[in-house]
Amino acid sequence: MDRQLKDFILKSGRLLDPASGLDGEQDIHVRDGVVEAVGSDLNGEGATVIDVKGLIVTPGLIDVHLHLMNGLGAFGADPDVFGVGSGVTTVVDAGSAGHSLLTVFRRYVTDNAKTRVLSYINLSTLGSVTGPGYSILADPRLIDEDKIAQAVEANRDMIVGVKVMATGAALGAEGLKPLARARKLGDSLKLPLLVHIGESWSKDAVPPAIGDVLRYLRAGDIVTHMFTSHRGGLLDANGKLWPQVRDAKDSGVLMDVGHGLHNLNFDVARKVLDQGLLPDGVSTDGHRGNRAGPVYDLPTTMAKLMALGFSLSQVVEMATINASRLLGRSDEMGCIRIGQPADISVLRLEERNWKAIDSQKGALQAHQALVPVYSIRGETVYEPLPSERP
Repeated sequence: MDRQLKDFILKSGRLLDPASGLDGEQDIHVRDGVVEAVGSDLNGEGATVIDVKGLIVTPGLIDVHLHLMNGLGAFGADPDVFGVGSGVTTVVDAGSAGHSLLTVFRRYVTDNAKTRVLSYINLSTLGSVTGPGYSILADPRLIDEDKIAQAVEANRDMIVGVKVMATGAALGAEGLKPLARARKLGDSLKLPLLVHIGESWSKDAVPPAIGDVLRYLRAGDIVTHMFTSHRGGLLDANGKLWPQVRDAKDSGVLMDVGHGLHNLNFDVARKVLDQGLLPDGVSTDGHRGNRAGPVYDLPTTMAKLMALGFSLSQVVEMATINASRLLGRSDEMGCIRIGQPADISVLRLEERNWKAIDSQKGALQAHQALVPVYSIRGETVYEPLPSERP
């Protein structure tokens, strides 16, 4: 049950805030929706005490890649299912709407959500509502830079970048021309590109070479689906990183997990990680088609990375301060700050054996699970929705 509390203290939790360098038992006092104090043995007279001893308290978790055009298209999910219903305070739609549907997205999704909702605008006028197997960039008329710019300027508070599908199915006969147009547009709007790689929706289309795609990316742009096993990924036929991938990472191009229905493969992840390429962000690529598995939610995806060898601190860092930097919003989220609106997640770290499943049904034995307990935005304490996560 969600609770509205004017004055409360999260008592005796393990505060894990990588941005502040904090990791230890602390109390957090929230009054009128604002963090009033962080410290040991806080005693706010008359404040409601929420006992979180033995639990992990973090800055509000941020899921940087989902599909949230709820009610339109095959995959659009309710943002509050993957958001506050999963211990996550901020969710980011990965280009469901192009310029033509952005106002609809804002009015019926963003403005009605309990979770903070941000969005990438799709390079294609069609957005992603037709489904990922369609040639949404194959006709040059499907990109309208002037209307995209108008939509961005009217929604700067919500827009964090431009989404580009770098797949043969989406690009069609236009080849790399849409990427060149996206690069110019991103530069003019001072927005990063979010680029999907991995030909996961078409057996016939020929994916562009990853080296050719990366030529259009700059520092701050994001490649999503870094652990995809599908054609067009980061590895060559011998399981080695393409040299252009290392060059791109060294130049400041960011890498996002983007689990999804098709694009987290444990074997690929091991090969990529063993060659020293680490993710900058962790995300679910959540939608209606993967909530019941294999994705479930962001805490479960974070726990899968822990099964691959990452520490709790590392995955929390990816889902908080790293995510906020990836979005260009580190001044407003990713860290618990006194005097700022409360934006907090509370998780339970469970020491137990469970079987993690990837997008190709590959299994990995995991020994720690992360389970959402609360997500807090301002004066509201949200409890998670029921889920059959493993």
